[in-house]
Amino acid sequence: MEVATKRMKKKVKESLDFLKKLNIVIADYLQQIYEYNNIARQKGYYLKPVHIAVRKEKGAVKTKYYYYGRYWYKIERGQSGGVKWVYIGKEKPDPSLPDPPKHPLEGLVVKIRDSEVEAVFASEEMYQEIMKKLESLK
Repeated sequence: MEVATKRMKKKVKESLDFLKKLNIVIADYLQQIYEYNNIARQKGYYLKPVHIAVRKEKGAVKTKYYYYGRYWYKIERGQSGGVKWVYIGKEKPDPSLPDPPKHPLEGLVVKIRDSEVEAVFASEEMYQEIMKKLESLK
């Protein structure tokens, strides 16, 4: 375990196990998000709970970043009938929309490179809360 002063960092070696447990924790939330997006879609919005970015480095090495949070998109229809997703931010774009469900992993960033996983937690409190949920899944 590695601890940084500004943000809590924890490197986890059991990458597949850690990610599987995160997926279990987020599973119920995803169902709530699907239902919430049915409402948001009526106003032309979509709430994405996880953003995944891939960075290719020299050679064949890829690093995947999973950003857990609330990422809002506007759905636009093109003249040819296609759909265009336009990122509009992390704040709810329309005050008339109900508040989205609480994200159990909001603020967590997971970096995967080869078989090494590094999880960056937004706070000590968040670290304790998520690790408690993961330990209860054993």
